[in-house]
Amino acid sequence: MGSLAKIRAMRDSMSNHERRIADFLLENVEIVRSHSSKSLAEQVGVSQSSVVKFSQKLGYRGYSDFKLSLSESVARSAMLPQAIHGDIASDDDLATVAQKLISRKNIALNETVMANSEQSLVQSADALRNAKRILLFGVGASSLVARDVAYKLMKLGKSVLIESDTHVQVANAATLGPGDLVFAISESGVTQEVVRVAQAGAAQGADVLTLTRFTRNPLTELSTFSLYCVANESEARSSSILARTAQFMITDLLFILISQKDNQANELFERSRQAVKVLRQQS
Repeated sequence: MGSLAKIRAMRDSMSNHERRIADFLLENVEIVRSHSSKSLAEQVGVSQSSVVKFSQKLGYRGYSDFKLSLSESVARSAMLPQAIHGDIASDDDLATVAQKLISRKNIALNETVMANSEQSLVQSADALRNAKRILLFGVGASSLVARDVAYKLMKLGKSVLIESDTHVQVANAATLGPGDLVFAISESGVTQEVVRVAQAGAAQGADVLTLTRFTRNPLTELSTFSLYCVANESEARSSSILARTAQFMITDLLFILISQKDNQANELFERSRQAVKVLRQQS
């Protein structure tokens, strides 16, 4: 995951000092690449040690490694298709709204893919493929993603528990055991209903797969497998559009990975198509 994506993903969980550094970096990325840790600290108005600790919090050994990663992030961003940036304004015309939305979705998709290692994705897909039973749960916009992936897994013949009522899902989770899997989806990772369901499943020995933002949170503390989405929702009108886009990217990737390893996948998909075709002919 690139350093810029890490900063944007982790900003909300940072301290006030760290946010000052993060905001300065995001707004002055081209200038910062030529700054030493001392000069950056002077520009931001924090101590040099705060800059070094900030770099380490992002997972780098020190400021030098962070600055190198920052240069690579800028270079990768320059290779992406250029589009109109900035928040969508109330007076933007349709073409501008469309271009800004495409741009923001592309950023969310690219940063989400970079936030997850190939190993994490493959292990998560294998966990879903091998689970005896899968309990899927999300609240609000995340519930739409959970229901979508549940239907996809059902087409592969997987035993899936999906229910919008929290009480029912907690009760379902209490029936799980070793070999079963809870797939908990929450962009924030702090949604109490989702955390409770994950806790109930984990207490019975079930594995827990989580899909949350890129930060430590109550759900990742419970997880056996952790996946992340990166979505910077800067407007009330966004209505979780970017988070949902990022979540769908991960769940669709998992579904494709599972399908690739399932020798019966094509046969099962064809059965589903034929069953639906009969219904259409009768309507």
